[in-house]
Amino acid sequence: MKREKKTFLEELQQAKAGRYAVGAFNIFNYLSASAVVQAAAELDVPVILQTSVVTVKEFGPAKLGAMLRLIAEEASVNVLIHLDHCQDIELAKACVDAGWDSVMYDGSRLSLEENIAGCREVVKYAHSRGVDVEGEFGRIVGVEDAVKVSAEDASLAGLEDSIYFVRESGIDAYAPAIGTAHGVYIGTPTINFNLVAELKTAVEAPVVIHGGTGLSEETFRRLIRNGGAKVNVSTAIKHAYLDTCKAYFTEFPDKLDPVGFDRYLTRAIRATAREHMEIFTKDRI
Repeated sequence: MKREKKTFLEELQQAKAGRYAVGAFNIFNYLSASAVVQAAAELDVPVILQTSVVTVKEFGPAKLGAMLRLIAEEASVNVLIHLDHCQDIELAKACVDAGWDSVMYDGSRLSLEENIAGCREVVKYAHSRGVDVEGEFGRIVGVEDAVKVSAEDASLAGLEDSIYFVRESGIDAYAPAIGTAHGVYIGTPTINFNLVAELKTAVEAPVVIHGGTGLSEETFRRLIRNGGAKVNVSTAIKHAYLDTCKAYFTEFPDKLDPVGFDRYLTRAIRATAREHMEIFTKDRI
């Protein structure tokens, strides 16, 4: 049975109140998007199909949007389409026009006031078309497709600046730099759990956790209990896809079965997505 459509913000608000998180998985083609939605349907939970700028440019907003909307419309659960880490205001607007449910404007490389100004422009355009906006303050270390931040350039968010940024920018969801990282962790990250907890009541915008790949289950659950309502997972999905490709050709070097190969990949991505979703909803109330 098809679920009632909720907006990006409505899903995150419900997750925040229910002490669980909506998984946002960076997908890159039809197979990966379909596999993630299959995992969500198995668990009967909402899910966010997250697209990088690189993926959007590869397909084009219109074609990618049409493909993802078809997957979302056919799903038995609420599927939302989200643009991740977009530094190009015009591309963010193009995705709004092409049917994305939400877009992230990433002005974290800019000064606080320039970041706010960019967010405001995107918010004004998106809100007039019923689309929600995520913003980021502080700089999250690591590589996320075209966005690269070195350890030297990384900076963490603070409470007062976060409150000011959320209020002045008008964003619907807030991604603070709290010590997580994009890509693969080297060692154990030092995460500002207290800031997430403080933001839960200090701002209305639900908190987004970037850099989900590689965090422990306890870290995930602590962040979510503290108020994290959306958790981004990208690198784990890429590994599920590419590592499984390598495993398949090692096991079946002479097999010519494209459909079977796609099923093999789908199972791996679905399992990876499901494993994360189960953790994100474990403490659901």
